[in-house]
Amino acid sequence: MNRKQEQIDTAKILVAAKRALIAADAEYFSWSTEQQERFRATLDHDARGRVSKVLLESVLGIQCTLDQVDEAWNSIPPDKLYQMNWASLLAHGIGEDYIYLNEPMAKDFSLLDFETLFEYDCKNHLYQEEVKSKDFPEYEGAAYHGWSYPTWIRLLMDDQFHYGTLISLAQYVMYEIESAGNDHISALIPHDYVEGPDNDKEVDGGFLWDIQIDAGGLEGQLDELKSRWRAYQRTRSAELEEIFNHYPAAVYIQDNNWDKDPQKHFIFSNVEVLKSIRWRHFLSDCAPFTTTPKTFEPELKREIDQAINWLTENHQEIMENFDPKVVKLQKKRKVIFAPEALDDLNKMLDDES
Repeated sequence: MNRKQEQIDTAKILVAAKRALIAADAEYFSWSTEQQERFRATLDHDARGRVSKVLLESVLGIQCTLDQVDEAWNSIPPDKLYQMNWASLLAHGIGEDYIYLNEPMAKDFSLLDFETLFEYDCKNHLYQEEVKSKDFPEYEGAAYHGWSYPTWIRLLMDDQFHYGTLISLAQYVMYEIESAGNDHISALIPHDYVEGPDNDKEVDGGFLWDIQIDAGGLEGQLDELKSRWRAYQRTRSAELEEIFNHYPAAVYIQDNNWDKDPQKHFIFSNVEVLKSIRWRHFLSDCAPFTTTPKTFEPELKREIDQAINWLTENHQEIMENFDPKVVKLQKKRKVIFAPEALDDLNKMLDDES
């Protein structure tokens, strides 16, 4: 059963959102549209708690106190999250599409403080660069080419709730290249991850995470191929950003439904198109630039084929000439997990298996 077949009580969701906003402030529906929007975008902690409490009660019949809201929300069954997130969007989203940025925002900032996608994304890029420079003194910095970091949104499209991902064309192509390349590496040198001798060893109030690669004796060759592959990706990513920077402004909207839920990729060709799209008018501003993803599929295929050929050639050269006994100097790192984090990670690995 998909979401089109499943019956979603939209009237119930709408009533729940209205009740939640009244619980947040009884005067809400006496305000202007602008005041209401500002309120939704800047709900403080207490107001958010009241909103969530009413939504839990109205949509799922879950009774809880304000102190229990977070626990109750985290316990929502996966098949009920879609309608809960829909109701929540109506209580938090802004603009024509009730768009909501599912990312942490700096204190005293909301999405309404950025008119265009460019304004938000450029500021985010500068912040990321500042953090990297502080954490890694050797970091040389990166030029801004638009939406290098995938960002998650929620919005209404044709009056239906959707999840969305915002990403640049260059980075989308690179993710596809990386996925295809990693699969090819696994075919060239089959390998698996196994527990090392120190895995789960208690240390410093936590547990060591010691997972090693078993490549049937070709661990050195595999490490060399992966090292070259990472360098290839860094170089090609920078090249593609420059290439696509000269493409016509375009927005590629791609269906990417996941686990029954409607989800879209919004792929932006370059910085120029980001300057033309306002958060409060997201879909209507995207419309003039919307282009079918099929237009860049030939380019994507060429890039993937080029990367696969590069990996094949480098694999052959490594197998013929590389000496795995010559070990590169690397700083050894220990990965320590808190007990609860390790339990969660092991559970995820078990689920995947």
